[in-house]
Amino acid sequence: MLNIATINVQNKYKLKRYNGILKNEDHIKMLFSLIEKYELDIIGLQEVNQRYFVRLLKYLPKNFCCYGKFRYPKSFFTRYIYPFSVFNESVPILTNKNILRKDTKTLPWICSYVPRIVTIVEVSIEDIGPVVILNTHLDYMKAETKKKQLKKLIKIIERIKRPVILMGDFNMTIHNRDFQLFIKEMEKLNINRVVINEATFKKATKNVAIDHVFFSKCFILKKILLEKDVEYGNFSDHYPVIVRLGFDFNY
Repeated sequence: MLNIATINVQNKYKLKRYNGILKNEDHIKMLFSLIEKYELDIIGLQEVNQRYFVRLLKYLPKNFCCYGKFRYPKSFFTRYIYPFSVFNESVPILTNKNILRKDTKTLPWICSYVPRIVTIVEVSIEDIGPVVILNTHLDYMKAETKKKQLKKLIKIIERIKRPVILMGDFNMTIHNRDFQLFIKEMEKLNINRVVINEATFKKATKNVAIDHVFFSKCFILKKILLEKDVEYGNFSDHYPVIVRLGFDFNY
């Protein structure tokens, strides 16, 4: 069994109130309580700024590793946009599995607000072998930019010869035509989308998800849930999406 999650943390490294105490690390503690509660093996995070990332590493359990570069190259960021560090986000992957390879690819973004990236980690999973995990956060403003980013994701995944798990905040619902075409292209690569019939963005007016998970057909979907416990009410403006996968050894 493999427990995975995609979680938009909304850069909330400091909460106004958590168990009656105000501390910078409270959000990180809530994150790791989620990981412990659902015995998560692989977690894709979105909206992780530099301050959050530092605290994340500080409290990372010893059996976990974390990989994720930032949107802006360090030299570019240091020289030109340091005052806007809140926008220099990472989309890291946390895992308790052995990492075999790691990479970060830039997605098309010129004409958009900020750069977008996809974090790629190849891990070794017991009983199944190497699996490639991808985590991303797509543009939220321009439809044409999102379309180009989806096409780039397809090109990246087409080159992967291992089973794939793709997750992230796509800022698109199942009603989006470009996203529907993306799903069909993924199905051609034997990769399915987890059907989520609930809103994953708390302010959504309809029960449709913008946070998504895809997985190769060597996996079997066992369970899916959105964490809506009141304990995590201030955690983010997104609901954490938790998915449990089994293995199809006959595939």
